[in-house]
Amino acid sequence: MRAELIPIIHTIYSEMANLQPENEVLIIADSRTPKSVTEAFFGEALAMGATAQVLLVPTPPPPSLQTGLKWSKTVHAATTTPDLIVDLAIGYADFIMDAVKRGARVISPGDGTGNIHLEDTLMRTIGAVDIRKLRRESELIADLLTKGSSLRITSDEGTDITIDITGLVGNPNDGFLWDPDKKEWRNIKWVLLPPSQPGLVLPTGSSNGVIAADGFILYEPAYNHETPKSPLRIRVEKSWITEISGDPLTSTRLKNWLESFAPDKTPYHGPVHCNIGTNPRAMLTQHQEFERLRGTITFGWGDNSMLGSLKGQTFGLVKSPVHWDCMILRPTLYIDNRKIIDHGVMPSLV
Repeated sequence: MRAELIPIIHTIYSEMANLQPENEVLIIADSRTPKSVTEAFFGEALAMGATAQVLLVPTPPPPSLQTGLKWSKTVHAATTTPDLIVDLAIGYADFIMDAVKRGARVISPGDGTGNIHLEDTLMRTIGAVDIRKLRRESELIADLLTKGSSLRITSDEGTDITIDITGLVGNPNDGFLWDPDKKEWRNIKWVLLPPSQPGLVLPTGSSNGVIAADGFILYEPAYNHETPKSPLRIRVEKSWITEISGDPLTSTRLKNWLESFAPDKTPYHGPVHCNIGTNPRAMLTQHQEFERLRGTITFGWGDNSMLGSLKGQTFGLVKSPVHWDCMILRPTLYIDNRKIIDHGVMPSLV
């Protein structure tokens, strides 16, 4: 383990999670997460006076299948008492939802899935950026989304989609459970790291148009993710996929995978979330950070019942055995009449 990771973990605990000596911490890891990283989170919690335990779980299936996974009663039981859960393995899960409902706070330093790149990812996307500035910018974008009525997203690759966001609440998705400036808890109990990807959970019926995904597609046939050699075109009507075309290999693999769930049509549901990447140090190569790549937009599909519940949204949700994602690299984004991104270039908003 590189020594520079220690102060980053301290920042996560102190500035983002407000860890206190009387708190009980549960760190969840699997065999993908480097042992040194797990032990660093464990040791730093102890050093700050908290009570800490580590739970090692079997490595879950690919991230796109998380929402359909059933966890053991032992894992459920272990998460019933901690004040803070540090999730280095799971992501979406019913017991995480239950923990949040009872009042626990959850922080996922590797976007819920950890992996061997976690140390480098955290050092680059937290240690090498101004996370407080990212937080202020993410809060501003979340406020624009909350006050807005529509999104219009286009790209030279063929994206042209309109999303009705009237009445929705923007999420900063900046990794902060605690506001270190105001010295108070935020109205958020489940956060992902690295920062930041402000966005929205989208209800059924809100989206119409075409998405030309050229960044990545995160789905089970690739086990994790892959980048299409040419844009993958997804046409949606009232938040349901009606046509998949474009890149021959990826479009065929995606169609075959979605068809494998028949007669269940929920994997075609979406987009169920839309997120704006804002981190200037994020890379496209690793699942833990590519949604944060500055100037990009990521769309989720399939299940949004877990995400909506964790974000406090209760309407327009659909439960599905899968949750998959895709990204566009060079979008032009308007929130109402305000341009936020121009062909993938995102100027600082703060």
